[in-house]
Amino acid sequence: MEVLSATDTPERQLEKEYYFDEGLGQSLQDHTAELKKQFPQMKVEARRDRDGFAIVKTTFAPEYKYDLSVLEKDFKEEE
Repeated sequence: MEVLSATDTPERQLEKEYYFDEGLGQSLQDHTAELKKQFPQMKVEARRDRDGFAIVKTTFAPEYKYDLSVLEKDFKEEE
């Protein structure tokens, strides 16, 4: 268990899904905008459950040195 927590990046530790209470003074739109402003590389998704409560999910997409789709496109053009 310690090995897993040691290999997690700070971004991975920020990934979570949680209920957002809109009755505490901040709208869902303002909350998601604030998250995107603080962490521009974070993907923020919001949805509602069956009861109408807001659920926020934050994820980080891994960043790679090369864009695989561009490389594949270039490879197909060479054929």
